[in-house]
Amino acid sequence: MGDSAGSAMKKALLFALKVLLTLGCLGWAFSRLDFHGSVFARPGAVNYGWLAAGIALAGGTVWLTAMRWRVFLHVQGLDPGARRSVELTLIGNLFNLLSIGGIGGDAARILLLIRRYPERKLAIAVAVMVDHLAGMVAMAGLFFAVSVSRFEALQAQSTLGKGVIHFAWFYLGGGLLLVALMFLAAWPPVRRRIHREGREWKRGVLRRIPESYDVYRKHWKLSLLGVVVSVVMLLTYFLSFWCGLRAVGGVASAGSVLSAMPVIDSLSSMPVSVAGIGVREKLFEVLMRDLANVTAETAVAASLAGFACNVLWALPGALLFLRKDDRVTLKELETVEHA
Repeated sequence: MGDSAGSAMKKALLFALKVLLTLGCLGWAFSRLDFHGSVFARPGAVNYGWLAAGIALAGGTVWLTAMRWRVFLHVQGLDPGARRSVELTLIGNLFNLLSIGGIGGDAARILLLIRRYPERKLAIAVAVMVDHLAGMVAMAGLFFAVSVSRFEALQAQSTLGKGVIHFAWFYLGGGLLLVALMFLAAWPPVRRRIHREGREWKRGVLRRIPESYDVYRKHWKLSLLGVVVSVVMLLTYFLSFWCGLRAVGGVASAGSVLSAMPVIDSLSSMPVSVAGIGVREKLFEVLMRDLANVTAETAVAASLAGFACNVLWALPGALLFLRKDDRVTLKELETVEHA
């Protein structure tokens, strides 16, 4: 009982810290804004046609995310179907948004799918992990492609903008290295050396994990398809923020937004605020000012508009979560996360 109470207290404190950091980042983003004449003072100036386009693109992002996960589940011999994949993705998005007790959408997706395939727990968990790794590879690929194609523009930024870009180089480069090391450890010659005879303590699940990862090497064409879907998904997601920018009166090109978003999204995904709120807005302000001379007021409003387009797709997840078959308790989710 004491351990349970201590764990709950720790999670509550961590969540409170994230809320404080979120408020701090929002305060930083809003600190120098001139609200007079901006869309914040004139909500009627919002172009709802562009906002609707952003919502549609955000819906496409959800569908592509679900299809990517379905590809990686298929490699493991599992196929919940297109409809169920979308439903689980929507429910997962709901938990990612709320960050309930620090529990993300992955635990919800894993638990609900385990109910259908109770004997394939490890395969489902690995598919979720590889799904994230594909996103990392696609994000890094887009970022480095942008870095090469727009090197001069990125180098001509402010001191803060350059610092953000340089940090992204290390962050995404390190992510690619981690992905490579994980699959190297799963490669049969390396795996056999790690698990050679005499290391009995490494048997069991620790032996099956690299074997599950190596399935994606064997089915490299499907794995590559998953990465391609991930690239298209990211572009669709990024363009929803461009639509948000146009909705609030911004005139920057789609190329400028696509150049900034790999950095913005990768850094705002770090678990320092609730759903990246505040961090995303400040990064959008800095990079869009440097790349396209967008005013701070317009950039922050655009970031919030793009985020709102995607948040709307958490509402169907909430409705699905109310269904009897898709209800889960926090205790069940905690069990999945600790497994």
